[in-house]
Amino acid sequence: MEDLTIVLPTINEAGNVGPLIRSLLATLGETAVVVIDGGSKDDSVQEARAAGATVVENKNGYAAALLNGLHEARTTWALVMDADGSHTAEDSLKIWQAREGADLVVGSRLVKGGGSAGGPFRRFLSRTLAGLFAAFARMPARDVSSGFRLYRREMFLDAPQTAKFFEVQPTLLAHAKRKGARVKEIGIYYHPRGAGRSKNRILRYGIAFLGALWKLR
Repeated sequence: MEDLTIVLPTINEAGNVGPLIRSLLATLGETAVVVIDGGSKDDSVQEARAAGATVVENKNGYAAALLNGLHEARTTWALVMDADGSHTAEDSLKIWQAREGADLVVGSRLVKGGGSAGGPFRRFLSRTLAGLFAAFARMPARDVSSGFRLYRREMFLDAPQTAKFFEVQPTLLAHAKRKGARVKEIGIYYHPRGAGRSKNRILRYGIAFLGALWKLR
């Protein structure tokens, strides 16, 4: 895909990032892959390079890594996804194929065809956040916390760099709304992560999203 760059914010994902990159290249064809590494202590960087990715270091948190990736890409489109195996190459193809008439395609667990293997509390949190943002901020997509997204880069290069963690997701949805971006939501399945441990801290995650809601309401 000559017009697509895959952006993978990554930290300590050895055993996951290499197989994912190879799967993406097999599914999507020759595609640029940029790994934004947050200071991995394992073999993530070596694994990513061996699989064909360019690696850029950014230790300033998930939000900064995501926005860094959008700027590092040189294509019209940037597909941002998790590097832990929870997002698949098959769903990345679905998202890519849905881009016509859109400026942002959100891979969603909450629409037809979507789902999640996460635990009951994680599913409850995702749906609760979606309901709160729908009620108080009227986002242009239901799954406000999804990090599986295809961005038309030019629409998001001026996005504010105010978020630090995963609350960057609703912040970018709000940016899309302000700019009149056309948003699609496509059902994807969120799988259990592969090797290693999750970096999400549910309490910090929830507080950060509620803080974003307060700002965006």
